[in-house]
Amino acid sequence: MLDNKDIEKLSEVFATKEEIVEFKDEILTGQDEILTKIDTLLIEKPIKDAQDKRKTDVLKIHNVALKKNKILSEKQVSEIDKLRVF
Repeated sequence: MLDNKDIEKLSEVFATKEEIVEFKDEILTGQDEILTKIDTLLIEKPIKDAQDKRKTDVLKIHNVALKKNKILSEKQVSEIDKLRVF
């Protein structure tokens, strides 16, 4: 038969219901933080990719002009302006 001392020893070894609830709450809070960061990345990544593509397009236009040893034509300047990179 278990006495009070045995019960106290067991309660030190096993988690209480309150401790389990606190542990679950900590895990869920951590997951919420991670999901919030992932949501932010999912929004920001396509924007960053679009910006990078526009910058690449500007560099291509400049490279074409440099290969011909010419300054940018009005058409090229207009194309760069439409990209609105800077």
